[in-house]
Amino acid sequence: MLTRRTSSVGVLLAVLIGAAAVAPTAAQNADPRIDAETGRDKRVWPPDVLVDYTRMRLTMEIADMSVAAFRGVQELWFTGVGAPRSGLTLDCGPGLSVESVHFVGATGGVRPCEFSRPATNRLAIVFPEPLRVGAEGRLRIAYNAKNPGGRGAGLTFSGDDRRTPEEDFMCHAQGQPQSNHLWFPCHDFPNDRLASEIVVTVPYPYEAVSNGHIRSITHHPAGGDRPRRVTYHWVQDAEHPFYLVTLVVSKFDVVNLGGPRSARPGLWMPAYGALGSAGALELNFANTPAMIAHFEQLFGTPFPWDKYAQIICRDFAAGAMENTSASTFAAMFGRRGASGFADGIVAHELVHQWFGDLVTCRSWEHLWLNEGWATFGEALWAEQQRGRRRYDGVIWEKFSATVSRTGGRTAPRDAALVSNLYRNPDQRFYAAENPYDRGAIVLHMLRRRLGDDVFWKGVRLYLSRHRFNQVETDDFRVALEDASGESLERFFDQWVLRPGHPQLAVDLEWADNEGRNGESSGTLRVRVEQTQPIDEFNPAYAFVLPVWLDMPEGGRTGRTVHIVCDSRVTTAEFALPRKPDSVSVDPGMTVLADTTIRQDLAAWLRQLEHGPSVAARTAAARALASFDDDRAHAALEAVVCGDLDEDPAVVAAAGAALGGQPTAAVTVP
Repeated sequence: MLTRRTSSVGVLLAVLIGAAAVAPTAAQNADPRIDAETGRDKRVWPPDVLVDYTRMRLTMEIADMSVAAFRGVQELWFTGVGAPRSGLTLDCGPGLSVESVHFVGATGGVRPCEFSRPATNRLAIVFPEPLRVGAEGRLRIAYNAKNPGGRGAGLTFSGDDRRTPEEDFMCHAQGQPQSNHLWFPCHDFPNDRLASEIVVTVPYPYEAVSNGHIRSITHHPAGGDRPRRVTYHWVQDAEHPFYLVTLVVSKFDVVNLGGPRSARPGLWMPAYGALGSAGALELNFANTPAMIAHFEQLFGTPFPWDKYAQIICRDFAAGAMENTSASTFAAMFGRRGASGFADGIVAHELVHQWFGDLVTCRSWEHLWLNEGWATFGEALWAEQQRGRRRYDGVIWEKFSATVSRTGGRTAPRDAALVSNLYRNPDQRFYAAENPYDRGAIVLHMLRRRLGDDVFWKGVRLYLSRHRFNQVETDDFRVALEDASGESLERFFDQWVLRPGHPQLAVDLEWADNEGRNGESSGTLRVRVEQTQPIDEFNPAYAFVLPVWLDMPEGGRTGRTVHIVCDSRVTTAEFALPRKPDSVSVDPGMTVLADTTIRQDLAAWLRQLEHGPSVAARTAAARALASFDDDRAHAALEAVVCGDLDEDPAVVAAAGAALGGQPTAAVTVP
């Protein structure tokens, strides 16, 4: 797989290297991979995994929830790989003061280790003797933590929520992308997995929530100068990456969304929120059991974890986070709204339990395998609840955002959807080639290309092959190829490994044959031009462009023709019994492109009312903004008033059109 992927970009790299040899200064200035002054490669490569980490037990005591501090003892199990190792260097935050490190032998002998802090965020440990290949080792690291993160990274401590009836301080963990080392030493990168345990003692009546299942809850009575305390022992036996280890401590209202009568009996599904929020929790997360049951069927893989908890956190830096078996959320989404109000974000984090947790990107370069799938999951749940039309509406939102975000950029030296060119991993989450929206569109395009049966067969193969493991983009591609028999290397090269997208100008010409032999037929000539820069670095995109012809006949509302495009200009002619009432370019959003098409007012009015998809009707609404005509204004008002179309995307586009921002070129999402 690696060889095949290399071959898909090898020619491009060879050209870049060759250009650098001819004019090194100019090439370095133009190439963001290279530091112009030093010639250093600025890309980020996964760190070595010099041992196989297998388990971590973290024992903590938080004496006072109002103070951002705790005492911890970490036990870290691992196995030697590759070659004998004389020691390890772990990521370790500046707020962690290490007191001692001991090596625990296989027979139970405990020996001290030398250790040092070679950098602010590093802990270097020397073993008493080299660890042999295949031998098991265990470290015991005792440390004190003070301000072990904060502001939504590492372990954040929050003040009392004065809106609740009693004092309730809180702390919550956020490890993605590389922040968990701020509260415990670790290999803070997603290219290894391990089982984990959290044994945390907190003041009573605070509760602690973590990954996996609860092994025990132990109460400690007050005595001497020590107040009453309680210890929670959480165990996550199935391996997961370090960044998905979590802990949330506070006083909660808790509701169980599961039970024998739920859509997913047999799975514990607690929801945790602030005191007094039980009703809102039930409202926000009501559809969780049905979602789990649906995604299990769709993915062909049972929910892989012991429970599924959803926890509302204060001072959360992101919208939500897919910690293994225990997703955290920033806020309550619909205290007085209808059930299902928050379904989009709930579905997003839930899908991560398969795509991101069960199967994890090996490096942030391949982040779209996590975030693209979770975003696609929002559309999949909308489809399950409200049908294909609402699925199309959600996909259109992602499609439109992708086109507008990246504009016409096509230079191969820009960062693509898969890229290790970043200064810090947070940049991968906010890249122009966004792993969320563009990732979801790539999956939608693959679904349309392969068809549902083959697409889902490939997805299930991917999950079964790589469950509890790390993956790269090629792993997903190969699974789809094995399921479909199709070569998808060109597809992935264009839409995943290459930045930007085509810009298409579509012109229509109708030649009427009326008067010839008494017939009223004619020929539709379609000209498709790729107007984005095309040069030695940017070949024309290759794709099949569907064009829907609105011409009711014989009980049908229209027909679809396909144009094979692989050059700057492609023309195609279609003999038809009559001129179409309107023409919609790629109404199913199968090609990620920024498209303009010129039609007359009558055609756009027809498309607004009878277009075959949300994308087609939205394009018509946008187009009508450029017509100074009462009929266009009236049609748009009808949409806004709900008399012509109720889809939120179409209504929003019509409202924007009435706001008066006409454009000469009409963009088709």
